[in-house]
Amino acid sequence: MTDSKIWWQSRTIWVNLVATLFAVLGTFKLLPVGLDQDSIVTAIMGMVAIANLVLRLLTHEAIA
Repeated sequence: MTDSKIWWQSRTIWVNLVATLFAVLGTFKLLPVGLDQDSIVTAIMGMVAIANLVLRLLTHEAIA
């Protein structure tokens, strides 16, 4: 039987929440002035995709 954890203990969920925050901020142009908002959001989404793959490989517990 696999161990389980509470949803807020999942690193994958936290990475996705941060990505969602940046996506929403970028959509409404609320990132700091002077930053290329499209490039920032694109870079963050790329890093999130890689982080999700790595975290999925490292995960041994189900979310309860």
